[in-house]
Amino acid sequence: MNIQPVANISGSSASLTAFIRGVGQTDFNITVDPGVGVYVDGVYVARSVGALLDMADISDVQILRGPQGTLFGKNTIGGAIVVNSMQPQKDFDLKLEAVTGRYNRADFKGMINVPLSDNLAMRAVASYETRDGFQRRLFDGGRQGNKDSFGARLAFKWEPTDKLTVNLSGDINIRREEQTAISLIELRDQPVPLRFVEIPNSAPPGGTNRLIAAPSSMYFWNKISAVGAATGACGAAWGGFGPTGPIPGTLAPTSNPNCASTRWITGDPDTTWAGGNNRSDFDLWGVNLTLDYDFGDISLKSISSYRDQKSRFEYDFDGTPHNILQLTNNIDLWQASQELQLTGSVLDDRLKFVLGGYYLKEKGQDKEPLEFGFAQFFSGGKIDNDSYASYLQATFKVTDRFSITPGIRYTNETKRFDPSLQVIYNDRSRFDPVLASLYPNGAFIAFSQCLVGQAVPGVIPPGVPGFEAFAGFPLPGGCTPSATNPGGNHTMPAVQVQAKAKEWTPAISADYKITDDTLIYASYSKGFKNGGFSQRIFPAEITTPSFTPEFVESYEIGLKNEFFNRRLRLNIAAFLSDYSDMQIVVNEGIAPKVRNAGTGRIKGFEVEGEAAPIDQVQLTFGVGYLDAYYTNIDLSAAPVTKDSKFAFVPKWTASAAINADVYEGQAGKLTLRGDWSYQSGTFKDAVNSPQLFQPAYSVFGASASFTDKSEHFTVTGGVTNLTDKRYIQGGYVDLDIGGAATASFSRPREWFLKLAYKY
Repeated sequence: MNIQPVANISGSSASLTAFIRGVGQTDFNITVDPGVGVYVDGVYVARSVGALLDMADISDVQILRGPQGTLFGKNTIGGAIVVNSMQPQKDFDLKLEAVTGRYNRADFKGMINVPLSDNLAMRAVASYETRDGFQRRLFDGGRQGNKDSFGARLAFKWEPTDKLTVNLSGDINIRREEQTAISLIELRDQPVPLRFVEIPNSAPPGGTNRLIAAPSSMYFWNKISAVGAATGACGAAWGGFGPTGPIPGTLAPTSNPNCASTRWITGDPDTTWAGGNNRSDFDLWGVNLTLDYDFGDISLKSISSYRDQKSRFEYDFDGTPHNILQLTNNIDLWQASQELQLTGSVLDDRLKFVLGGYYLKEKGQDKEPLEFGFAQFFSGGKIDNDSYASYLQATFKVTDRFSITPGIRYTNETKRFDPSLQVIYNDRSRFDPVLASLYPNGAFIAFSQCLVGQAVPGVIPPGVPGFEAFAGFPLPGGCTPSATNPGGNHTMPAVQVQAKAKEWTPAISADYKITDDTLIYASYSKGFKNGGFSQRIFPAEITTPSFTPEFVESYEIGLKNEFFNRRLRLNIAAFLSDYSDMQIVVNEGIAPKVRNAGTGRIKGFEVEGEAAPIDQVQLTFGVGYLDAYYTNIDLSAAPVTKDSKFAFVPKWTASAAINADVYEGQAGKLTLRGDWSYQSGTFKDAVNSPQLFQPAYSVFGASASFTDKSEHFTVTGGVTNLTDKRYIQGGYVDLDIGGAATASFSRPREWFLKLAYKY
């Protein structure tokens, strides 16, 4: 399992990137579903932004590996993270907690549980967490990567009869934070404003590589927008088109602070020259009504939920004090879901079953103004999604030791995307003398007019006398705007598109108890994730880029053991997954697009254990191995090849932790804890950008807790990231058009001191 608290090409502090057994998703956009589902109190969290939740009163967290869909709610292809809150209890309870630490950390949490009557109880939780950002902004003295989050939950549990239980809860999370800490690791200027570049490995047999239009943000800043550009202080401008192509100018000097150059790379993850807007705001509220009625051998559960989120966050992609590459997401979404679940046991408890029905409605939009040096334009769009499903799973106890569990799910989904708001509103190519002589309104506006909605692209064909160097560019004078391109400045047709999926996904498992302490099992499951649309487009495209559903078929065998009177628990699993129509993110210019890459295979094993050699010592340990590789690659996924490595998938992972009660006496109890985790090397994107390769690393933590004899007070002190290992969590590389590569690094070593009170 690989979880990172960032998303590639995002400055949101509330985004989550999760992979389980090699399956996940790096894109956070609202048109792309996560590969690993997050479920909170039985409710599916539909988007990656908002999945990194602050919760202060947790009952348990469960990690379900492999495709899930025959037990609850929305299906998920890679696995599930199931988080359950503490429910109201019949006894009075009170907990308070305060934490201080490095970077002026100040966290406060409180919980009170009050029985209001014999059959009604209330539980209220609130938390406020704050700390300074660890990354200093050298330009303005500010910081990035801070924490400023308030969360609260109010829950009621009512049991009017011994048959009916009613749980009603509402929660809220408000964040007013800076953008995540982002480091500029490479900057590339260009000597020409616009060119075509090849996509490596995209050529069909006997053909040539695909070309994309590549305007240079750094060129336009240095030669068009920068202070002193007219005098050539940031390099000489290009000389137009010659017989063989563009006549290059010169690159910007590193000595001039008005220019975009490598001078702004600090080489230190704790400092940045970023000067753009510094914001990551997030507002989420939701309500959940769960009804349980016990008929005896059969129970009926209803889960009704509504969640509403608004987030606005910035991403300063250029990492300089200048406003060259700035992305702003404005996400406004709501989701409503209803689930009915019938569970029971029949045939003298030999057959236990779960029968469910589920509906999810989701609507919202992301209006994203973008600054890219050569143009200002809008990305994003509106979504309107419906998901219907029914599922059945039953466990039949063949003998006292042998059970078989088949399951089946039917899903009917429709995803709608309206890109009508995607327009270019400031085309700076009109300020370039050569381009303006051909395209007075700008070359990119001309691209829009001659491509979007046109039955035949209006571009200059190869071999036209006098225009050889312009092959592939729009026709001079532009084209007539089409009906689906009002105004002529849309980057995609201004019409709603949709993706439909109707899928049956089966599952079956069998387990046999060899002894009372040893169980062997085998399972098969199939999962799918619906297709969707790429919402980041520039320059214009004829149609809205889309991708189709992906599928995983997973096979697993395993052994679960307990030894030495339950002093040792040891679990071993081996699995194989066949992955088809894989959805991966390909960096194609400034438009990271989701492509159906082809097929792949994932093989691996896991060994996990817990041990208590003596009552005072508890150990946990685990090791995992993953061999993930492509078996076939579609050319549309270029530059990815069969030799490329999966993103965010380490070959080896390992972890260990020890808790030791080193003292227990009249004063109280002292417990020491140490933990370690390890990952082998990984790439953080599907195209395997060398700038985003993270070599193997280990992370250590240590803490000590003292609880007084009354068990009311506990003091805990500790250190996270003990060896101050700074590893890459995510990032984005676009050197041809954006001209930059950025990465997000882990937090440094931090100490903390916590005082907790329990009634």
